[in-house]
Amino acid sequence: MSELQIGVLILGGGVIALVVGFNMFQEWRFRKRTQQAFARGHDDVLLDVPKNNVRDGVRADRMEPVLVDAELEPEDDGPVFEPQLPDDPPYAREAAAQFRQEPAASRLDVPVMDEEDEAELAMDSADHQALVVAMLDPSLDFIAEVVFHEPHELAAMPRFNVGKRTQLIGRTERGLWKVAEALPGTRYKQINVSMQMVDRSGAVTEQELAVFCQQVSRFAEDHDAAVSFPQRQQKLVAARELDRFCADVDVLIGINVVPKSSIEGARLRSFVEAAGLQLEPDGAFHYLADSGNTLYSLVAADQMPFTFHTLLDKSFPALTLLFDVPRVAGGVEVFDRAVYFARHLAQEFDAQLVDDNRRVLSETGLARIRDQLLHIYGSMDDRGIAPGSVAALRLFA
Repeated sequence: MSELQIGVLILGGGVIALVVGFNMFQEWRFRKRTQQAFARGHDDVLLDVPKNNVRDGVRADRMEPVLVDAELEPEDDGPVFEPQLPDDPPYAREAAAQFRQEPAASRLDVPVMDEEDEAELAMDSADHQALVVAMLDPSLDFIAEVVFHEPHELAAMPRFNVGKRTQLIGRTERGLWKVAEALPGTRYKQINVSMQMVDRSGAVTEQELAVFCQQVSRFAEDHDAAVSFPQRQQKLVAARELDRFCADVDVLIGINVVPKSSIEGARLRSFVEAAGLQLEPDGAFHYLADSGNTLYSLVAADQMPFTFHTLLDKSFPALTLLFDVPRVAGGVEVFDRAVYFARHLAQEFDAQLVDDNRRVLSETGLARIRDQLLHIYGSMDDRGIAPGSVAALRLFA
């Protein structure tokens, strides 16, 4: 062979090695990230456990749909739950439509006005407040107000080194609120800086809050501005109380689909995509609402990520359907449709729906999960945090 042919072969081999190595790295990274999310080193529990440990920062457990022992679950203790479900997919378009009909203040996307919009629109103070509430929520955020002595142009956006979500909105010299940006010619009279007080890692600590206040104060001092803060202790108490509530309703349900023989990846992909799910970068199939938020997802029970490579040449001994309770708009109706999909999946691949102890999930067991969900969603509604709303998506992230 000529030197050119040898060089081409070496180059081709190097490219193949890089592709294989990248896929192995992706699988390793996914396994490391999901091991904490889905690993479980304890016996299964019933749905009346005190709380689900999704929020403990370790994220080692999830609340599983399981069955009580046969002697504790008589066959004649009441009517069996039979969900009324549509015969054809898509399974959750009604829920997606419901999500789209939520008030604008509860949605994730807040329109950002450019300079032309500012010149055309004249918003009164009520409109300003509506926009502020849509983006910064005093019940979720610790909000610092930085007021400049003269309209001020930001040369660069400040960075706040804290462990919680931060966001900045600014009031321009025309008096309009918008997402703060370092743009030439855009001058602000005030910047509001927020730090979210609660998420799945827990409530903000006194030390974290103190560090945030120090950093905001330094930003204000550097720009010759005045800064004001809410009462810290009141906010800390409110954050702890909110975190306790969130811990009580933070439930991730997993339904295992166990076939008699392993499922070929190519056949699995064809089936789930026909059912409306799509493969996302996290290595799971997701069924999405029109808003882009996940209604339910499908993962490999052994934590192997779904990729185009693994789906092409690998088989999967079991699957897990995940339903992240507080993050789903549509609530129990979407859960019914997720169960409907799981049943069709089991039928297609000659599988059973089981809990983590490989005990078959009966209609009675699923009905108990559904009743628990009704209670959780009722608590969320009473609290004013609608499932799948912008507040829920922020709190349970």
